[in-house]
Amino acid sequence: MLNVFGFFNKMYDELNSNDSSTDKELIKYFKSEYGNEWKIELDKYLLKSDYETNSKAA
Repeated sequence: MLNVFGFFNKMYDELNSNDSSTDKELIKYFKSEYGNEWKIELDKYLLKSDYETNSKAA
């Protein structure tokens, strides 16, 4: 269970360290749509996107 939280923290840190306007707009969207739960929903979205990308590549 601790590894899951570490993964989410790593994804969050990577997202925040990237200065591209797309990521800032994505964060702004999730904050406006999901309120206090935006981080969790963003993590779900990123995991799903990464899974779909990896599934297509395999």
